Amino acid sequence: MTKILCPDGVVRDIAEVKNSEFENYPRVVLAALLAGQKPRKKKDPNKKPRFGVTRLTSHCLRNSYYGLVEEVPISLEKLWIFSRGHAIHNFFQDHIPEDEQEVFLELPFVNFSAIGFIDVFSDNVMYEFKTIERIPKSPKLAHTMQVQSYFSMLSESKQKEVKKLVIVYFSLSKIKVFEVEKRNMSGYLEARGTVLSNALKTKTPPTREESYLCNYCEFYDICFNKKDTDKNNQIKVQTSLENIGN
Repeated sequence: MTKILCPDGVVRDIAEVKNSEFENYPRVVLAALLAGQKPRKKKDPNKKPRFGVTRLTSHCLRNSYYGLVEEVPISLEKLWIFSRGHAIHNFFQDHIPEDEQEVFLELPFVNFSAIGFIDVFSDNVMYEFKTIERIPKSPKLAHTMQVQSYFSMLSESKQKEVKKLVIVYFSLSKIKVFEVEKRNMSGYLEARGTVLSNALKTKTPPTREESYLCNYCEFYDICFNKKDTDKNNQIKVQTSLENIGN
């Protein structure tokens, strides 16, 4: 990311923000929030794309598409939310055995690869950690699909060793654990990734997957104000989980 939406409504470069100061954001706080933020790297169009699992399991592939081709400034409030999540992640990475720490996964398909990280893999249990404002009564669908996708990216022999999939939610005052069913999501990942890779290749946004979440989408203005040149040419998205193997 290269642009920050500041509390005064002005979009600034990271370097400029580091030398600024705002109400509730003294320079020492800004320095900590911006630490590690780097300019966005340009993708090599000739390389086979690699998509993070969260882009493929997103509620809307058009959102994922715009996230790859558009640059929207991030607010300091959202940066603080991300920083809290990173802090929790780093805390556990510092206090668990090295052989149980973050595990990188990659599942190659014809036109792309799906990639992701298991937060913790301990005693043959896969753990996904989530920081959240309020602990949900049940695991969120996107988080369930994420950890199920990670399970699907393991080799068949490794899948047989996995005892269970666990999502752990952390609020500022509570911790809640949910176990989710093991499920093969490879077909779903392939379908979504194929749509997304074709969209990038043709520079055609996937079909909008409308829901109440549109009201909170950072690409709302781009998505709804950009004229669709030919709706018949828009790429259709497989959103249903029906007929996908368990």
